[in-house]
Amino acid sequence: MKIKILIIAIITSFVVNAQQTGYYNETDGKQGEELKTALNDIIKGHTPFTYRSSKYIFNLSDADPDNSGNVILVYTGRSHENNDYGTGGNKINREHVWAKSHGNFNERMPMYGDVHNLKPSDASVNVDKSNKDFDNGGTQHSEATGCYYTDSTWEARDEVKGDIARIIFYMATRYEGNDGESDLEVVDWNNTYPNAEHGKLSTLLEWNLQDPPDEFERNRNNVIYSFQKNRNPFIDNPEFAQLIWGGSNASLVQVSNILQSPETVFPGNDININATVSSDGAAISSVILYWGTSYGSLSNQISMVDGGGNYQATIPPQPEGTTIYYKIIASDGTNENTPIVYNYYTNKVYTGSLVSIYDIQGQQNESPFKGDVVTTSGIVTANLGMSYFIQDGTGPWNGLFIYESGRNPAVGDSIVITGKVEEYYGLTELKEIAEYYFVSSNNELPEYVSLASGDAEESHEGILVKVTNTTCTNADYNSDYGMWTVNDGSGELKIRNTAIFEYDPVEGNKYDITGPMNWDYNEWKIELRGTDDVVASSDEEGPYIIEVEPIISTNIRLMFNEDVDEETAEDISNYSLDNGVEVESASQHAFNKAQVNLTVSEMDFNEYVLTVENIKDLAGNVMEKEVFAFSYLGIEELLIGGKLELYPNPVENSLNVEFTAKESTNIEFKLLDVSGRTVMEKPYFAASGINKLTIDLSGVSNGVYLLNLNTEAGNLNYKIVVR
Repeated sequence: MKIKILIIAIITSFVVNAQQTGYYNETDGKQGEELKTALNDIIKGHTPFTYRSSKYIFNLSDADPDNSGNVILVYTGRSHENNDYGTGGNKINREHVWAKSHGNFNERMPMYGDVHNLKPSDASVNVDKSNKDFDNGGTQHSEATGCYYTDSTWEARDEVKGDIARIIFYMATRYEGNDGESDLEVVDWNNTYPNAEHGKLSTLLEWNLQDPPDEFERNRNNVIYSFQKNRNPFIDNPEFAQLIWGGSNASLVQVSNILQSPETVFPGNDININATVSSDGAAISSVILYWGTSYGSLSNQISMVDGGGNYQATIPPQPEGTTIYYKIIASDGTNENTPIVYNYYTNKVYTGSLVSIYDIQGQQNESPFKGDVVTTSGIVTANLGMSYFIQDGTGPWNGLFIYESGRNPAVGDSIVITGKVEEYYGLTELKEIAEYYFVSSNNELPEYVSLASGDAEESHEGILVKVTNTTCTNADYNSDYGMWTVNDGSGELKIRNTAIFEYDPVEGNKYDITGPMNWDYNEWKIELRGTDDVVASSDEEGPYIIEVEPIISTNIRLMFNEDVDEETAEDISNYSLDNGVEVESASQHAFNKAQVNLTVSEMDFNEYVLTVENIKDLAGNVMEKEVFAFSYLGIEELLIGGKLELYPNPVENSLNVEFTAKESTNIEFKLLDVSGRTVMEKPYFAASGINKLTIDLSGVSNGVYLLNLNTEAGNLNYKIVVR
């Protein structure tokens, strides 16, 4: 076993309600479009999550405070079981508050999956709400009785009017037409569909004032921030909406460049808060820092000391596990400015011993610590939102899967974590997390292990791996739970598009892929974390031949390791045979571009040497000259007449085959579709004399196929129609 390490003064920094100091530093003194642009600069470029992931985030962001297994539905206010999703009745829908048809961003990321714009909603109510604009008035809804509607407008219930308004304001600020995103605008009229607009602005501004943010909405903002790494500014400061669209003017008193030192806090630290304060009116008369242990109770006051326009105050040390909230109020005697409430967390301190990941894995299929509660440490190598991976050093047996929703550590964080070791269908994981301790951030990740696609094994579980020059063999990830398949010749490996990153591969293309190796449903797969994890391979090697097979006396089939260039593949000067046999034509397969068939002058039953050169792959790489020796015996030497009888053809269920063999031999029958893919195989031992057999084709789809008879003496192919 590895030596257990004593850890002293390791600190934890997880806090759901984090609103980092200075997040809005670039906004003070701005109004109108200038403020809107400044906010866009702060909140754009967030970490996008897929639309399907939003329901898992709802479990935290929209959870019923009185029943954590339920979520609150936006328009009815009903508490509903959080996994009961469906398309009708009282099932849950994911409501796009800014209707996706207003700007046509259906399936377009990141707009489509932006959780700030999504709310759990009663399915039947959502149908009635449809893509209407927001405004007051209309008929009371029979189920969502606090809501009213017309043929073009929807009035939300009073308890969420401000929530809806601030979501619309967020969308109009977040999406300004950059990087291929929509340019969304909130306007002061209705009937905006299908334009990239939503109304009605004047009503939404009223709702923003009528229903200020409450604890539920602030918690939702914090939770989504922990996933997406961006905030809804209008929840943090509803006055932003009035400054941009409501005609309000920025205060003449400006409080900017708010800084906290140290940024990471633990017991015993004095916390220095600094801010630059100035006024375009009279001289600054007071700058007071208000602080407390809850958002709504900032009862402690400290007069900030002026250091030439830079004001400073010190908040005394607090016990570990304490969240401190604070804000600054500055005045010039006439004008006042109250910036946003920020907070910080006083980390807990851990002293104790660790069990290494290497020991947890135990160099065996099942962890020797299964069922035990342990404390271990590592660097976060991936965060998929609902789970994450940590790794302690480079190499096998040093990775671990952590099952915990909502923690959302940053990749590169060094952490210490306490939880229960479990084996989930063969996957060693840590769950039921009791304690989480932060050590440091921005650490260098462990080096990945280079791996062949078919060589994944237990020791690679949870560690960073890389496969190179792998060919995508199945790109249809929508039919396989977000997974696509690659193969470098050693075997297939699944690649999973995750909640935070989806890649659209091209079948036949080659890729280098990096990420943590995971195991579930009896399959190995690499989990994708971002754009850097998938890189199109730079193919610098020429093609090579993997099979030479004489089909009949005048035809030879060549199989290359990859698709080849049609022009060079069909140039007969690139092929030559000995013993006086001439290459008359070369034809690339219509679907399988790695296959070339040579038509040659008739071969006798003899030994031959084929020379192939100058064939290029699709990247333009030229093959090395290759020489192949092969024998042609001729199937005519095995089957009398060199043929077999097939009936009926077309065939519905059973195909009858009859032939006469000169001697006993093994035969393999294959049914090939038009792309050359084998859809049926049947081995058969042929006795000397007349042979009759029936091949069951009842499970084969209708279409045109080739029946291939393969022996050591050669091949025969027959066209078969299945109907």
